[in-house]
Amino acid sequence: MLTFKQIEALYWVVQLGSFASAAQRLNTTQSAITKRIQELESDFDVSIFDRSGHKATLTPKGQEMVELASELLTQRDVMLMKLKGHHTFSGILRLGITEITAMTWLPDLIAQLRILFPKLTVSPKTGMAAELQQNLLKGQLDMAFLHNEFKSPLLEQYPLDYVHFAWVGSPSIITSDRVYTPQEISEMSLIRQDMESGLNSLYDDWLQPYTAEQNLFTINSLLAMAGLTVAGFGICCLPIDYFYPLVTSRKLAILKTTKAPPKSLYCAMYAKNANAMLYKEVAMLAKDVCNFGIPYGSGINA
Repeated sequence: MLTFKQIEALYWVVQLGSFASAAQRLNTTQSAITKRIQELESDFDVSIFDRSGHKATLTPKGQEMVELASELLTQRDVMLMKLKGHHTFSGILRLGITEITAMTWLPDLIAQLRILFPKLTVSPKTGMAAELQQNLLKGQLDMAFLHNEFKSPLLEQYPLDYVHFAWVGSPSIITSDRVYTPQEISEMSLIRQDMESGLNSLYDDWLQPYTAEQNLFTINSLLAMAGLTVAGFGICCLPIDYFYPLVTSRKLAILKTTKAPPKSLYCAMYAKNANAMLYKEVAMLAKDVCNFGIPYGSGINA
């Protein structure tokens, strides 16, 4: 008899690339996953995996079964949603969060998730964008909110909002009435994040065709970058809506530039898999509350 446990086992083994990863995803043992796959093969007298090589690969019939499994699991979620509403979703939702999201609208998102999905446990992980993307691709995260620069053909992207940046520096080291070129900025002391950050490609694209290599001060924290910039150690490119109070208090000044300052589209990203219905619901909530200019969410300012 075909069961959803067997269908889920097959689907996640293929999605995550191993029986061990599927077992972890489904909160069971590797032997249980193996048994479910063997039951499928026995009940339908088919070979799902070709085990003749060093690594098991899907047979044509196995590929067909995986595609059907994806459709069945999606339809199950649709049916549960229509019959029970949002309350039907339970378990753990592993979210990848970058620093700017954690500092702004994350509390608002979690508050909404608790209302609409009371049985769902949200487990956020804060990290650098490149690391979070890899965790997402490996199945170690369910969703992540990342710069569009980290899109992948293996991931769905749901646009949220733009983060607007500006080059800033201490009023003691920049000239307020001067207009700086990308070349001039590339020659200044720059404070930036390392290669794991989604901001690096943003900086480099904006500076092209010029590069900054000998004058970098690398630190993996937006707050630390802002502090070092206020102290006059160099200039940096910051999400300006969040840090604008430092401009109004004259601790930072915005550099006028010959080129429009950079901006980046943030997206909710998740694997193209059977839980897409839940993930899209979460993405829609994220779009509603996404605001990169309000520290710690709207609850603090209410």
